[in-house]
Amino acid sequence: MDMSMNQGNGALMMFSDPAAVAAAETARARIQAAYQVALYKPRKEEQARVKILDACKRPSFASRVEYSKPVGNQKITGASIRYVEMALREWGNIMIDTQTIYEDDEKKRVSVRVIDLETNTAFGKEIQNSKTVERRDSRGRAVLRQRTNTGGHTVYIVRATEDEILNKEAAHISKVIRTEGLRLLPQDITDEALDTAKQAREGAIKDPSLFAKQICDAFFGLRISPEDLEQYLGRPVTACSKAELLELESIFNAIKDGEAKWADYVTPKNTDGNGGGLKQDATAKGLNDELRGKSSEAPITCPDGSPADAAKCKACTQPGGCEHAPKK
Repeated sequence: MDMSMNQGNGALMMFSDPAAVAAAETARARIQAAYQVALYKPRKEEQARVKILDACKRPSFASRVEYSKPVGNQKITGASIRYVEMALREWGNIMIDTQTIYEDDEKKRVSVRVIDLETNTAFGKEIQNSKTVERRDSRGRAVLRQRTNTGGHTVYIVRATEDEILNKEAAHISKVIRTEGLRLLPQDITDEALDTAKQAREGAIKDPSLFAKQICDAFFGLRISPEDLEQYLGRPVTACSKAELLELESIFNAIKDGEAKWADYVTPKNTDGNGGGLKQDATAKGLNDELRGKSSEAPITCPDGSPADAAKCKACTQPGGCEHAPKK
């Protein structure tokens, strides 16, 4: 913090925090050095493109290139955080700058910028992370307040640990880097990379049943059981096609990278009636069945207003005006 003190002769003496001055000078020197390197070693775009596509041809990496998450009533797919990190590295002369601009006991505000050193183009965003987390069990935690969730359960807002704070901050920073980094990368190269990765993923599935088991194992690591996947799909994972298995893989990437949660794909309020959480769309058939069920509950009457039954309809000699009479 800067301080000043007036002297008797009218001169103004300035005192500065040495740590703040050193940090500012270090940041300035780092940015200047980055621009100088970009000046003497410019980007070779075609070579960078080849490197990006080559990385997407590796099946182990291709499986992490794309994510899929629900937005409203639709599912969107796009380049994952892992892809953008790789692409920015291969594109070259890109600097990612993060600075803490405010911090107190309950929140921390961080500025994240992605800078193209060759074009002097920068995109960024400020993110704010709370230093609290919600837990159902408050034992051993510093409880700040509590609330009742939508399920009627009491959840506690507790002070986050250092690891929890770091994990939340890293996840938010990665999302900003992905979003802003894609604005610096050519869209045609990204589209080509996603297509290349999809071909590599399809080619890597030699045994669909074995791949389905690997998908189940991966989801189980996120505490999502094969039974949950079966409810979501409406059939066993081993009965899925290659396209459906690849879709599950993209969903796994979205959940693992923090883009979405399993609850976003399954909703308890739209259940199948058996307690499952499978999200289902209403179909014309379902609506027709429902309407037929409601109409069948209403009593059938004859044109004269008297109750009707099957035997009476067969013996009826005056079906005129009755909507239940067979059409000639």
